[in-house]
Amino acid sequence: MKTIQKIHPAYILIAVILLFFGRNVIPSGGNFMGGIDVAEYFFWHAMFIKQQILSGTIPLWNPHYYSGHPFLANPQTFVMYPSTLLYVVFSLPWAFNLDTIIHIFLAALGSYSLVRLITDSRKAGLASGIIFSFSGYFMDNLFAGHLTMIHTAAILPWIFYFIEKGIRDRKTIYFLISGAVLGLQILSGEPQNNYYTAVFLTVYFFIIIASSYKNSGLMKVSQWLFLYMIVPVTVFGISAIQILPSLEFMLNSDRAKNTYEFVTFMSFPFRNFFTFVVPKVESSLINTNWEYSGYVGIFSLFLAFFGCLYHKNRRYVWCFLAMILFAVTIMVGNNTPLFILYYKFVPDISTFRIPARCIVIVVFSLSVLAGLGVDNLLKVPLTKKKHYSTLGSIIVLFAILLGGAQYFQVPLTSREIITAIGLIIGIAVVYGTLILQKEKNIAAILIIALLFMDAFLVYSYQTPKLNSNKLLQKQRYEKIYENDPGLYRINIPFGTLRGMGFNYQGINGYTPIVLGDYYRFVHAMANVPVPLKRRHTLSPQLFTADLAFSSKILGVKYAFAKVQNGYQMFIARQVMPRAVLVREAIVLPVEEHIQYIKNPDFDPQKQVLLEKATINELSFTLVEENNSKKDDIVKITKYYPNRIELKSDSDNNTYLLLSELYYPGWKAYVDGNDVPILRADYILRAIPLSSGQHDIVFVYRPFSFVCGAVISLITFSILLMLLIILPIFMRNKANI
Repeated sequence: MKTIQKIHPAYILIAVILLFFGRNVIPSGGNFMGGIDVAEYFFWHAMFIKQQILSGTIPLWNPHYYSGHPFLANPQTFVMYPSTLLYVVFSLPWAFNLDTIIHIFLAALGSYSLVRLITDSRKAGLASGIIFSFSGYFMDNLFAGHLTMIHTAAILPWIFYFIEKGIRDRKTIYFLISGAVLGLQILSGEPQNNYYTAVFLTVYFFIIIASSYKNSGLMKVSQWLFLYMIVPVTVFGISAIQILPSLEFMLNSDRAKNTYEFVTFMSFPFRNFFTFVVPKVESSLINTNWEYSGYVGIFSLFLAFFGCLYHKNRRYVWCFLAMILFAVTIMVGNNTPLFILYYKFVPDISTFRIPARCIVIVVFSLSVLAGLGVDNLLKVPLTKKKHYSTLGSIIVLFAILLGGAQYFQVPLTSREIITAIGLIIGIAVVYGTLILQKEKNIAAILIIALLFMDAFLVYSYQTPKLNSNKLLQKQRYEKIYENDPGLYRINIPFGTLRGMGFNYQGINGYTPIVLGDYYRFVHAMANVPVPLKRRHTLSPQLFTADLAFSSKILGVKYAFAKVQNGYQMFIARQVMPRAVLVREAIVLPVEEHIQYIKNPDFDPQKQVLLEKATINELSFTLVEENNSKKDDIVKITKYYPNRIELKSDSDNNTYLLLSELYYPGWKAYVDGNDVPILRADYILRAIPLSSGQHDIVFVYRPFSFVCGAVISLITFSILLMLLIILPIFMRNKANI
């Protein structure tokens, strides 16, 4: 028993994780751990990132979906997060497996470290680490393929750990580290979790400070505020390379203004609280979507309840209970009148949809409270009061289980109910062992074993698997594109990101953030309403034979349309070239562009619509007709994601219209000279060209990225120096 106690908890957690995932840990034959969104989303991102970085390019722009969109600015690409190196160095199956295992381990070790710090108990920390890392939040998001949600949740307990260290030791260095880790969390890719982390970290800090102010003779409030302000400053400095491009993207996206209906989409239903007892309940009355998954285990609920009742350190009990209560009022969304107040008055909460995702805070807080319960069970003698509380909690759990089964029409003989009953009996066995055995280590082992068994029984069988060979198998329609080289686009309702792997471009996509003007344009051209709640991709109504080519100016050559037996691919009779020279410019308010483009008489190869005219942009006029029969010629000579090179030749002044999206950060150079890029045809780019031959270059070099990179580099350098200098300074000060 003493030998077991000497094993470092990190090794125990690694062993438990490897046991849980078993043979799935090692990829073979192209198989790897990955869920739905990995197949649809992250796999293709990883391919694109790997290709770009190995070619010596930072993947700032992606031309393959939504007619070209900012790439790094989409935080879910996590280009600047360290785990991106896994995808560059290793094969993709190995990279996805390593990424998943590493973050499950980080989640477990972080939760262990925080609870160990609070309780000074390795056993309590281990229990908390197992509960948090194998919770329904992680396991169901793994099944869903929500890789960035796993990233951010894994880092969450470390941020609280370093804040707690800073409060206890009153050392600036820990506030710096906490801010740096929160900055790292922002780089890891899930803005909604970043937002919740920042909000609840602030709640945690002020509750802990307020609850300990009278008894500990702490520093003045102004000094504490100064220390805490180090955190957001460090956060911004570390993550500016992601924050500034993402903020620019967000301000130009379809999420710049969100309706209440959009924001409250997928609010957590009250009936789903039953899934905290029976997670995989088979009932038509309960939606078991992964967004509602917060199962921590029946035994964990008992331990959290026990910790709330009896743990001696009440300030942590009240703090995490307050966090749970606040988080629940957010995650239930429009099921409570409170959320309308949050929507109106809480900054930035209206930026996100799916309030149910705040469940990550509930799961985290429950795992900490359960750790407090383990600490009390193993350290403090059991009393009659605790016996009665335990008996009462077991009876309540049985009542909830049986009552819920009846209400939600779940058979008592179902696997889920029988498993839950067995786990409740396990609680009684563990508690009985604590009463009968003076040696607490046996009970501690039983506690850890039952917690692991709970998660294993519920989730181990659903570990999702993908096969890279199958994902990379070309579809029949992709072989057509391969044999038809050229710069054209396709309109397809499925597999919209596959072009990132097979080098073709589409007007559709699958991503939670889309440029607002582009999204409105594509739907308006088809007279199809913009979807109110689900906006990851274009409306299914666009994929009919009469609407498939309705975008007109986006150069769609192949399009899929719904037919009786599925989808059929059509080919356009005429395709808008990617680059044309246009002699006639029409200046209209931008809000009138779409209606003008819809006019059948409008020819985008002969006319260009501009939103404004200035002296510099339109000072030149067309040369008088001179009987020259020379054709206007423009040719794309090189096409890269971040750079497009062209050559033009015309005997007249023209506008170069490029069928690429207008977006800040793109620069244009004509014969080496910087020229303005005009917004044309509502969403495209145009530049004025004088007569003659020209070499033209478009380069994507956003100031938001350059500025953010400089800030992050300076911050990282300063932080690194402080991490080296501060410990030396404190050591010398102590020796004086």
